[in-house]
Amino acid sequence: MEPWWCFGTSVTLCGMVGGMTVRKKDLDPALRRVGAIVKRHRRDLIDIKPSRSDFILAAVSSGLRADWISEKSLANIENGYNFPSLRTLYNLAIACQMSPMDLFEEVAGAFSSYDSTDDGSEE
Repeated sequence: MEPWWCFGTSVTLCGMVGGMTVRKKDLDPALRRVGAIVKRHRRDLIDIKPSRSDFILAAVSSGLRADWISEKSLANIENGYNFPSLRTLYNLAIACQMSPMDLFEEVAGAFSSYDSTDDGSEE
């Protein structure tokens, strides 16, 4: 299966091979980091249950539109399958009760070539 390009990164889509589902392979590490950032901020909210559906409902009750994001879309972002649009990223920041600029900066950092888990030493 041919990869498709998203924000300069290659992502291979799922497909059926001989009746077996082939999972997404070689997910972009930056997309996984973005998903982890969003998930961490969602779970850090102490006044909201950690489920995605409760998070979405709490955001609606605080002023976001009822259709601001689906549970499936949020799961795909958090699992590194999709990159959120700027509007969705802005809404995620509002829902996570944080400054959109802070979230934008964190997400931008996920695309840097420096891996923060690397301590710089060579083995």
